Amino acid sequence: MTVHQSGPRRHTTSLVAVLSIAAALGPQAAATAPLRASQSLQQAPVLAARINTPARVKQLITVSAARWSSTTATLKAWQRGTDGRWVLARGPVPVVIGYNGWVRASQRRQSTGTTPAGKFRLPSAFGRLADPGTRMLYRHFDRNDWWPYEPRDPATYNVYQYHRAATSHWRPDKAERLWDYYDQYAYGMVVGFNLPSGIHYSAERNQRVADDRADTARGGGIFLHARGQGNTAGCVAMSRAQMRWLLRWSRPRAHPWIAMGPYDYLIRL
Repeated sequence: MTVHQSGPRRHTTSLVAVLSIAAALGPQAAATAPLRASQSLQQAPVLAARINTPARVKQLITVSAARWSSTTATLKAWQRGTDGRWVLARGPVPVVIGYNGWVRASQRRQSTGTTPAGKFRLPSAFGRLADPGTRMLYRHFDRNDWWPYEPRDPATYNVYQYHRAATSHWRPDKAERLWDYYDQYAYGMVVGFNLPSGIHYSAERNQRVADDRADTARGGGIFLHARGQGNTAGCVAMSRAQMRWLLRWSRPRAHPWIAMGPYDYLIRL
C-alpha cells in the first residue's frame, strides 16, 4: 500500500541524516544537531492541525492516500486537547476505499465506485452486533432493516428504514438490506455525505421519509464499516477490531468529524 507520511515531505528528514550532515560540518554542529533535529520534527504540523475545523470539533478522523486513484488509504484518529493541539489517539490504520478511488464530494455520482473526498460530520452508528459501548446513537439492526438510495423514490433516498413497506419499489441494486452485509456491517458509522434532513415517519407510506431530500444523483450509504472482501463501492472499510475501537472512542459532545481524500487535497480543506 502506498500512502503519504503524516506530514509534508519537507518535514520527513531523518535524524540520522541530520547527524551525518552535522558531523561533516564539525564537532560543534554535531553536538547541537540532535536538539535541532528534534525541535524541527516537533514543529512539523500534524495532519489534523492542517485541516480547517471549527473549535467545537474535538475529535477528527483522517483518511488519507497518495493519489486520487488510490484504493487503499491510512486512517488516523485525533483528539484535540484543552490547549488546542491535536494528539494522535489511534493509527495509522490500513483501510480500503471505493474500487475507483476518490472523487470530490461535490462531483460524486451514484454507482461510480468512488469515495467522496471532503469533510463530514459523523452523526450516528449501527451494527448487526450489539452496541459495543459507544456513546453515539447506535442502531442494532435486524433482518428487517434497509438503507435505500433509489432515485425513483426521492423521499426515502439515503434514509435509514426499519423495514421495507409492501408498497416500496426500490430496485435490488438501489437499496441495501443491511443483514445481507453480514460481516461488513457488524459495526458501522454513518458519514454525513448527502444526507437528507427533516426525517419523519409517514403513516401513508409506512416508511420514514425526508422533507429536505438528498441529491438523488450523488449516491448514498457512505459509511465507515468492517472490512469484507476487496474494495468497497464508496465506503471506508477496516478490521472489525478497529471499527469497534472507533465506536467506543467517539463522543457526540466532541462533535466528531471525518476528513478524507488525497493528502495534498486534505491539507487545503
